[in-house]
Amino acid sequence: MAGKGILLDENNDLLITGGQMVVGDSIMQEVAIIIEMPQAALKSNPLLGADLIKLLKANTSKVDIERTIRIQLEKDRKDYSTIKNKIKTTIK
Repeated sequence: MAGKGILLDENNDLLITGGQMVVGDSIMQEVAIIIEMPQAALKSNPLLGADLIKLLKANTSKVDIERTIRIQLEKDRKDYSTIKNKIKTTIK
């Protein structure tokens, strides 16, 4: 499941070191983008995106949020069961 890609910094800008883009394991960055992204934001896959901010504002239950994240990650062929413990959450 390890995927290599161009890495982003803490502001989601390209990570540049020594004038070059940094390449590395980008899986968790991809997961974070999918979780944050609203649906229809990605033209090539408009149904992808969990829109976590909308879910939190709607006082969605933790179970429903986890289900939504799992479904959205599966749409991008990511195995939620192998990465769920890496996702840091404070949802009660």
